[in-house]
Amino acid sequence: MTRPLARSTSPRPLMADDRLIRLDGLANPYGPSLAVGEALAVDSGRAASPNCRLAELRHRVATQLRVDPSWVVIGNGADELLRSIVAAFGVETIRLVFPPAAPHELLAFDPGGSHPIDIRRDLEFRPDIDLETAAELPAGAIAVIGSPSDPSGAVLPVVEAVRLCRACHLVAIDERHGGFGARSLVPIVREFDNAVVIQSLETWAALDAFPIGWAVGHPKALARIAAVAPREPAAGSVLAALATFDDLAWVLAMVRRVREERSRLYRMLRKLNLVQPLPSWANFLLARVERGDAVAIAAGLAERGIIVARPQAPELSRFLRISAGRSEETDALRRALIEIALLVD
Repeated sequence: MTRPLARSTSPRPLMADDRLIRLDGLANPYGPSLAVGEALAVDSGRAASPNCRLAELRHRVATQLRVDPSWVVIGNGADELLRSIVAAFGVETIRLVFPPAAPHELLAFDPGGSHPIDIRRDLEFRPDIDLETAAELPAGAIAVIGSPSDPSGAVLPVVEAVRLCRACHLVAIDERHGGFGARSLVPIVREFDNAVVIQSLETWAALDAFPIGWAVGHPKALARIAAVAPREPAAGSVLAALATFDDLAWVLAMVRRVREERSRLYRMLRKLNLVQPLPSWANFLLARVERGDAVAIAAGLAERGIIVARPQAPELSRFLRISAGRSEETDALRRALIEIALLVD
């Protein structure tokens, strides 16, 4: 039983400057590199050109991934690339999804297509594709799966990825959150010409205001994707991406800080008896509420100036998704959860 938190206490702001603490976001809390703003200011004239430096960005991404540039196509963010992949390979094909999943995975398919087949995850929301499951998958299917996935942060193991590629017509692996430390599955595209890996700078490099991403795969598959892309990547996003690569050392240093804070957040939550976090390779943790009600706890945190995400999937009604922020934000979250825990029977 959970007492009405608002009536039982007088919540006070837990940050010295009274600012709202957003632990519901997906982007790096340290923001983009300062080089991004400088590049956009200096090259403001070039930003009007839709093709500005696109070839340079493609080459730099290919160099980073150690593939030929013909194996890379740049797009307006991960969401648009996902939709282009589905459009290129046919919305009428059988679709495989892996709930609970982020809305972009479930909505990438045209609603007019065939009804998707749900491949359930295990108790820790990891994809579980054993030999029997793989053998029963329809051969003409398109699979879309996040690795790490949102909201669980679970990754797709190499073994399961190989089984999917052998069973499906196309496998699209969304690695937009992979920059926070997950092992990339890009090497698998060299072995399977029906595998496409999507990466993005929108989360780990904090370019959510400048959507930019790329698909990596066999040139024949990428040619089909590029042919149906609705538009060229925005010039400002291309400039922002190039500036990010120019200052990659700083960006990766901030990513390391987020990873370290994610580990600290995980340990802190485990020590409390209110929620139980699951291991994650993204910058957020999926935490199961062990005492009380997820809605009431989220509301209690909001009253104290801390916003966390509540996943919408019905099977996650007892879960909260908490993103790693700065160290002082983790400290404020700990104080708030201790206050709330005292009000929960």
